[in-house]
This record gives sequence, C-alpha cells and structure tokens, in this order.
Amino acid sequence: MFNTRTTAFIAVTAYIAICTSANAEASGFSLKGTMWERASKASTCKPDPLLLYSLALKESKASAGKGMIAPHPFALRNAPSGALYPNTYMDAKAVLGKYIAEDNLTDIGIMPINSRWNGNRVARPEFLLDPEVNIRIGAQILCASIAQYPVDMQLAIGGYHTRNPRRELDAREYASNVLSIWRSLQRLK
Repeated sequence: MFNTRTTAFIAVTAYIAICTSANAEASGFSLKGTMWERASKASTCKPDPLLLYSLALKESKASAGKGMIAPHPFALRNAPSGALYPNTYMDAKAVLGKYIAEDNLTDIGIMPINSRWNGNRVARPEFLLDPEVNIRIGAQILCASIAQYPVDMQLAIGGYHTRNPRRELDAREYASNVLSIWRSLQRLK
C-alpha cells in the first residue's frame, strides 16, 4: 500500500516538474485526482489543493532535478540537526526517532507536521512519513487555522506555521510567501 502511494507521489512530482518547465503554460497544471485533491475533499474547509501544495513547497521544497523544486515526501527538520531529505521512507524512518529524541519540535514529512503540536493526530510519528496521511493532516491543520481566523485569510494561512499571537508578524510573512507561491501555481493552470 505505501509503495503505491509513494509511486503515485513520484508520478505527481514528475508531472508537476514537467508542468512547471518553460512550456508550463502550454501544457497546463492540475492536481485533479491526486492526493492533494483527496486531502482537500476530505477536510472540513475544502481548501484549494494548490494552496495545500503551496504550503508543502514552502515547508519542504527540495531539488527535483533540472532546476526544478518539489515538496519532499520524507523531509525532517529540527533545531539541533537542521533539515534532512532522506531518499526513501525507510531512510527517513531510521532517523526519525533520533530527530524526535533530540527535539520534540521535529517537523515531519511533505507538509512538515510538527511532532509536538500535531503528532497526536496519528498513532505513531512514522505515519507522518506517508505523504497521503501527511497531506490529510496538513489540510486539517489549515482548516483549524481558517476556523480560528475566518475573516483574515493571511493570518489563517500563516496560522499553518504558527498561531502564537506573539508571532503574528512571522505568520503574516509566512503567509505572504505561501500566497506568492499559490498565485504562481494558479497562473500555470
């Protein structure tokens, strides 16, 4: 089951890398039928799949070759060890325990889900290395932030990064970056 999802992720990433090339406007861009769309439809607020993808690009972008970037399915990040982009699920799973032991504020997966603040949404942290699960949880977190800030979309999107009122400027700057990515992707449709 996981191998099928990983294969689907790779196919989507390859498609997106192709679509974001110089010929993107001619070939189009769509997340229809992907895990991004499934996560959107399964969530309470039904965010645009491109917004979810934009959040993932902001959070876990890595080289996809030939000057392209894509969200990385197995990204890990914490303060002591920094960012790591393992090549496989098994490589990521092997170091995940070390990362969490170093710092419970470890970000995990394609839409880096923070183990301290949102790890309770899964039975085990390694479940967050499954891109489909991770994106579904990311959509839930975004929807919770939108529910908290229903009249301020910038703060709602920034709330994906932090909902700490003392870090509102950080949240707004984060949202500006995500919105810029989102607008760029929308132009590729």
